[in-house]
Amino acid sequence: MKTKLYQIFTMVALFSYVFAFSQQSVTGIVTDSDGVPIPGATVNVIESSTATTTDFDGRFTINASMNDVLVVSYVGYVTQEVSITGASVEVSLDSSTALDEVVITGFGEVTRQAFTGSAKVVAGETLQKKSFTNLTQALSGESPGVAVFNSSGQPGSSSTIRIRGFGSVNGSRSPLIIVDDSPFLGSYNDINPNDIKSVTILKDASATTPYGARGANGVIVISTKRGKDRGDGLTVELKSGTNYQGIDRYEVIKSPEEYIGISWEAAYQRGMLQSGATNTSAISYANDNLFESDTNDDFSDISQVYNMWNVASVAELIDPATASVRSGVTRRYNPENWEDYSLQSANRNEALLTFSESDDDSSIYTSFGFIDDKGYAINTDYNRLNARIATTQTFADIVNLNTTLNYTQSESNNNGTGSSSSSQFWWLDNIPNIYPLFLRDADGNKVSDPIYGGYLYDYGLEDGRGFGFATNGVADSYINISKGKANSLNFNNDIRINLAEGLTLENNFGYQYFMSEGISMDEPFYSPAKGQGGQVTRSRSETKNWTVRTNLRYLTQFDDFDLSVILAHVASQYDFNYLYAERTNLVMPQGTDISNGVVNAPGDGYTDEDTTESYIANFTLNYQEKYYLSGTFNRDGSSRFINEPWGNFYGLGTSWIVSKEDFFNSNAINFLKFKTSYGVIGNAGGVGLYPGYNIYSVNNLNDNISLAFLTKGNKDLTWESSNQFNIGTEFEIFDRIQGSFEFYNKTTTDMFFDRRVGPSVGYASITVNDGELVNTGVEFDLNFDVLSKNDFSLSIGINGESFTNELIAMAIDPATGKEQNLDISGRYGRQKGRSLYDFYIPVYTGVNPDTGAAEWERYFDDVNDNGVYDDATDEIITSLAQYTYDNPEAILVQDTTDVYADAADQFSGYTAIPDLRGAFSLNATYGRFSFNALFNYQVGGHAYDFAYAALMDNDLLGTNNFHVDIRDRWKAPGDVTDIPRLDGRTQLQQSSSSTRFLTKADYIALNNIRLAYDVPETALKTIGIDSANIYVSGDNLWLMSERKGFNPSNSVTGTSDWYRYNPLSTIVFGLKLNL
Repeated sequence: MKTKLYQIFTMVALFSYVFAFSQQSVTGIVTDSDGVPIPGATVNVIESSTATTTDFDGRFTINASMNDVLVVSYVGYVTQEVSITGASVEVSLDSSTALDEVVITGFGEVTRQAFTGSAKVVAGETLQKKSFTNLTQALSGESPGVAVFNSSGQPGSSSTIRIRGFGSVNGSRSPLIIVDDSPFLGSYNDINPNDIKSVTILKDASATTPYGARGANGVIVISTKRGKDRGDGLTVELKSGTNYQGIDRYEVIKSPEEYIGISWEAAYQRGMLQSGATNTSAISYANDNLFESDTNDDFSDISQVYNMWNVASVAELIDPATASVRSGVTRRYNPENWEDYSLQSANRNEALLTFSESDDDSSIYTSFGFIDDKGYAINTDYNRLNARIATTQTFADIVNLNTTLNYTQSESNNNGTGSSSSSQFWWLDNIPNIYPLFLRDADGNKVSDPIYGGYLYDYGLEDGRGFGFATNGVADSYINISKGKANSLNFNNDIRINLAEGLTLENNFGYQYFMSEGISMDEPFYSPAKGQGGQVTRSRSETKNWTVRTNLRYLTQFDDFDLSVILAHVASQYDFNYLYAERTNLVMPQGTDISNGVVNAPGDGYTDEDTTESYIANFTLNYQEKYYLSGTFNRDGSSRFINEPWGNFYGLGTSWIVSKEDFFNSNAINFLKFKTSYGVIGNAGGVGLYPGYNIYSVNNLNDNISLAFLTKGNKDLTWESSNQFNIGTEFEIFDRIQGSFEFYNKTTTDMFFDRRVGPSVGYASITVNDGELVNTGVEFDLNFDVLSKNDFSLSIGINGESFTNELIAMAIDPATGKEQNLDISGRYGRQKGRSLYDFYIPVYTGVNPDTGAAEWERYFDDVNDNGVYDDATDEIITSLAQYTYDNPEAILVQDTTDVYADAADQFSGYTAIPDLRGAFSLNATYGRFSFNALFNYQVGGHAYDFAYAALMDNDLLGTNNFHVDIRDRWKAPGDVTDIPRLDGRTQLQQSSSSTRFLTKADYIALNNIRLAYDVPETALKTIGIDSANIYVSGDNLWLMSERKGFNPSNSVTGTSDWYRYNPLSTIVFGLKLNL
């Protein structure tokens, strides 16, 4: 009996030992065909419920028996079955389609096939082909539905980004930026484009709801490089080139003789308008009034000081028969070409050093970068030093750490780039060329500068200069100081803990610290602050932002289903403080320390705080890797709102990969997918941090506290809601054509709307939740592999978007209880049924051929119904839409007027929204050479050319330069032209807002062009270099628009600006070495 029991015990023990051994812990790694780890791949034991997923580094651990079969799958890759023959396995998955790029979402990485939302992935290598200092400029043209407006050429400046139209009236329209899973509120310049692995642009509700609050305007997800992304080794990249003004400026009158002739003719036309005038009297009048004096009419601001010609009288200067300077007239001096002193040859130099190393359990990536970027305008530049380290670490296949630390230090000079008379560009385009840069004496000689040496700049103080009196923007750019300094630290840490099979705890902590300093100094002898003995100002701002995101993720498989469920909590805090100090009466003329001034001016300082919190639940489900369903629910809270701080939002998405169906049998279509999504997302941005509170300014009144009311708060203000619908298809045809088409409808409800109220209540407006706005659009993205043969390949890509924007409900007018009829915002009228950017301005009808006067449409209420305007009874209408709404029974009559004040503001039929905009690209390789070109384009829409309007102004003589189009102005009765007479401001407001200056916003621009060569490896081995790439690249090299100098891509509405620093044109030569 004992023997039998012993035998049974021995057999049980042996069986237990074998079973225990067979159920060993098996580790492994899953990579793609290039050896790059695949995170999120599903690994399960066949015919078992045991399953797990790979971590950040593609690694997994699973309990399995010897000879069990593992099924390894990941959407976009061919599923593989692997038999267990030892304690570890390595699996390499082959791509199943060209549409397998990884989309970064709020809950990890998925392939484009599995993604139900709308997204565009831009590879880091694509961005790095361009020579821009920050990401925003490099994104231009890379994605449909993403508009990038590069508004300044100041080195280090950032662009404005808009995704899918205009999502709000008064709320924020800016997308949320995510860097390595954490919201990013710092400067774009803190992100070195060379450290970017990929950028994923998320555009619909299904894609953006996982990020909780702030995703209503789209999300830009930046994924940075890790050691495993590029393999072990050292990379050195050097770039050197030049920045210059490659985009045309406006064509203006360059000759002093032509300008003075035009001015004389304006004086002549004014003389012809005098009572009883004749040709002879008008000539005499012009001769008497061309230059300013105490005895003539006060319409010329051209001082006799600026009469540079060797003549005794105007009669000797001007030939009245031609209204031009007589031949043979000489000058006492030649005024400078201001551009020669303002614009410079500018260099751009950049260096990048990266090192990476990895093993089975860890990796490290480090980078060091330097940029010295000089602008083509004097004393404008940007310098940046940045360092970054990124590590990954796996502990016992249970804990995964992913940590990054980035430090950036930058400094910029931005002299003469402000929006004031200090702007160099306002001077270059607008100063009449009769005015010299340097002061002249009576003989025309330059006057020596006793303070700084060289020559004195002309500030127009002697007898008053008609343009820019007492200032000189170019001079100030030399002798004054305007600069900024910044330091930033960005830390990010991801930790992932495998709690059990299929159950993972994830935590992300992101922290950003940003300190910036502004320094300005106006010297004491010549600058606008000379009356105060000079001025020095110092400002400092400090930003701290942290975000904590915690996810609990569960993944399981059953039958042919894959299910992922995630519960998440996100909390963030934003802190900002600002200090400002100012002193005058400088001790040292060029000192920038605040102690250099001895007279204190009022300082300033304040602190801001903002907190947000989100509770998020998400699920994704797929069946047989053909049918996908995802859903997200958010409960978001914001400290900006008082009575209703919380909002509930959601997003749902589904997709169907038709090409995987058994019934689908097409040799032409390799891949076909349909998708749709709907969701509601909250927006809290654009209304300040304290919109629920009354805001007061604190002032000094005789050394006592004085509070001044600023804005009215609304405690009931709450979330703006963006209701988004998306439907689209993705496809691949003949292995050569990849593309997508999408339709979207984005309706914003409970908008932040600045409602106008009666002044009797003590404030002009209050922000409320009201009104409704819809953006509807179509996007396409197509890529054609035209040819791939032997050593030559050619591909072409084109993308674009077309959208409409419409207000479908206006804010309620509290006085009437009805929807507000009309809201005016600058040159645009907001009305139900119209877009945010429909022009509401007078309609220009042209020039009266008999008088040369500009004319506009006039409307009047013909009270006596006789069809003719009568002063005594009829009423002139200055706002057509509002008057007809208030007076529906009015008898409207339209005629023309040459008095601008009588012209009617009206919807002109023009809009700033284009019909189509996007980009197209050309990519080719031949042997070791590669060529890339990217063009941006826009078709349709109109923009207001403000800068051109200023150059066509009928102002006092000598107060502004002219565009060359002024040559085609009306000069005599019978002339047929659309450019009215010049008459020294007799006819007022010729260049005021009207359809005269609406300009077609069509354009095509060369965004980037690049030619590169890969040096043969055989030539490098002997010197220890693994690979080398030599290239030349150009950015912003060319633009063609309706008018030279007019660049509608510079602003959201295309409006030109006379202070604008045109974007830099850049050509660089580069060398990249892998060691």
